[in-house]
Amino acid sequence: MRAAVIGYNIFAVGGTTQSNLNLLTTLNQHYASTVYFNYLPFNATDVHQLKRRHHGLAKTQFALIKDLFENQSQWLEPYDVILITREDLFPLSALLRNANPQALIVGEVHTPLALLDDDLPRLNDLSCVRVATTSIKDEFEERYNFKRIYVQTVGLDHLKWGRIDDQLSKNFVVQSRFFEKQKDIMYSLRLINDLKQHGKTDFHLYIQGTGADEFDYRSYIDGNHLRSMVSINRPLPRHYTYLSTSKFETLGYSIAETVAQGHQVLAYLGDDDVVYENFKDVPMVHWIEKHSLAEDADKMIAISQHAVTTDEFEQSQAALKAMAADYYSKFVDRTQQFENLEFNLQSLTDKNKLQIQQTIENKLGPLNPGLTRRIYYRMIKAPIFKKIFGLRFFQRVKKKVK
Repeated sequence: MRAAVIGYNIFAVGGTTQSNLNLLTTLNQHYASTVYFNYLPFNATDVHQLKRRHHGLAKTQFALIKDLFENQSQWLEPYDVILITREDLFPLSALLRNANPQALIVGEVHTPLALLDDDLPRLNDLSCVRVATTSIKDEFEERYNFKRIYVQTVGLDHLKWGRIDDQLSKNFVVQSRFFEKQKDIMYSLRLINDLKQHGKTDFHLYIQGTGADEFDYRSYIDGNHLRSMVSINRPLPRHYTYLSTSKFETLGYSIAETVAQGHQVLAYLGDDDVVYENFKDVPMVHWIEKHSLAEDADKMIAISQHAVTTDEFEQSQAALKAMAADYYSKFVDRTQQFENLEFNLQSLTDKNKLQIQQTIENKLGPLNPGLTRRIYYRMIKAPIFKKIFGLRFFQRVKKKVK
């Protein structure tokens, strides 16, 4: 049996990347071979380094999505299971369905629905769609008039279990992609500023991540004289509470990883309550509601005076282990009803294939990037260039390269 996973860029850091790594590791335990298709260009060194860090990928082959569009491509078939892990890539289901009529083709929804386009082309060529929670399932079904949906959280096999952090601490940590539209890291800075305004200057916020919005965070820190209370991309203290102010998450990997390592969490429920839906049974996760900055700042003070108990830690670990358990068995059980469906197949012309390619490229950029874009992709992997030119430079360049 053979399985394929299709994604945007498994060589970058992020929640979907970790999900794909977990997914491939699991599939490699049950399938004779796996193939991962990456949208962005990569080289042999990228693959070697990834496999060296993640031994579960030893028998995974790597290919480019553009290879699927070649005439008589060897990569199009045969597959028993195909998982497409970015919504903008769902149109590939038409190409893959034509070559693999009986395959189970799953579209995974990783983007919060509030940030997802109202139109998702080629949904009907998928066998089914995976979503993280029941509430997402209900909203997705109504919004897209699509009923072949199952609920399963992403894999959590990578979690590393640590010791309980039972020390009181006024340190808070945010680890996140600097994408303000979703992550709302600015709210954590406003909380720290509120504490400062009320004389609580012994609190400290550590922010770790990358992204163009770092410029705005540093401007806010300087403008409100918070340098003594906020550090960006500095080593983390031993004892801290994790702070999550994200507006939307389909799971919240950083929350699960933090709890597994023994640290308590103060998290926003989420604009759609999905974060709360995922972690409401984890005692080490405490909640803010964003109704009042002062009230949420008070909750930071309260949690800094709360030491995690052994009972809380054991119950939290048990809850996470229950979420992580039997991922493949759950996958098989929940997708079984969508196997061997009949699809109205028609041969794809070169024009059809070009339309599929253009639909994807309109969202993600060219499948076969030019020299300038390839140089850009290599530069952003090197930290030294980010230090020399700054994040805003790369954001401007990204808009211009073809």
